[in-house]
Amino acid sequence: MRRYKVLVVEDNPNDVALLRLALTEAHVDCDLTVIDDGGDALSFVRQVAGDAVPDLAVLDLNLPKRDGLEVLQGMRSNPALLDVPVAILSSSSAPRDRSRLQTFGVRRYLVKPPDFDEFLKLGQELKDLLPEDSG
Repeated sequence: MRRYKVLVVEDNPNDVALLRLALTEAHVDCDLTVIDDGGDALSFVRQVAGDAVPDLAVLDLNLPKRDGLEVLQGMRSNPALLDVPVAILSSSSAPRDRSRLQTFGVRRYLVKPPDFDEFLKLGQELKDLLPEDSG
């Protein structure tokens, strides 16, 4: 089994901890790169290349300094990140937020569940976005 690289752009440490647990529960062997600030995330996605390119990106929309949409735009302007699957993990269920993201190839729009057990189920949804292990 390969070890995946997952970029998590999320400013709530509790949500990061729950996401890490959800991926573990889904048997995803991964290293998380966690960035808790939209400005730092934008800098990262503009520069990342080569072995540092993640297998999956999980973005919150509401971030300090820059919002998730700006980070997503930055990702899609970097050729190295064009094919990286993106899941939005947001507290917003507004249709307007979902529709703004369609042009950027977002694979999943997940609303943060208020319930612990439901949050853990997100791990399987994210696992389904990861590339198949070809080795």
